[in-house]
Amino acid sequence: MTAFAIGVDVLLVSALVAVLANVGRLFGPRPQHQGDAEVPYETGMRPFESAQTHMAVLYFRFAVLFVVFDVDLAFLLPWAFARHALTGTQMASITVFTALIGLMLAYFWKKGVLECR
Repeated sequence: MTAFAIGVDVLLVSALVAVLANVGRLFGPRPQHQGDAEVPYETGMRPFESAQTHMAVLYFRFAVLFVVFDVDLAFLLPWAFARHALTGTQMASITVFTALIGLMLAYFWKKGVLECR
């Protein structure tokens, strides 16, 4: 009996999601493309060059740095919430972790990676 109820639930929810996902397409206004509607970035200006150009290496540097430090913050957040229940060993490990992140930031700073050129 429970498996049947779950199956009916799954079918009803799937049907509802399908209807709600397509209701705009069914009842909404039809788009009428005019002018530069097929251009990738529709800003009113013609593109200066092809959209398949390469990005500068500087962008990738900042992207990698962002990911590195964002992941570090994701590790630090649970420790910050549970700091009252941490043992001495756990506090030492988070201190070493934070010190390594600081050393990494100092290294990047010294190498000039953080400067915009």
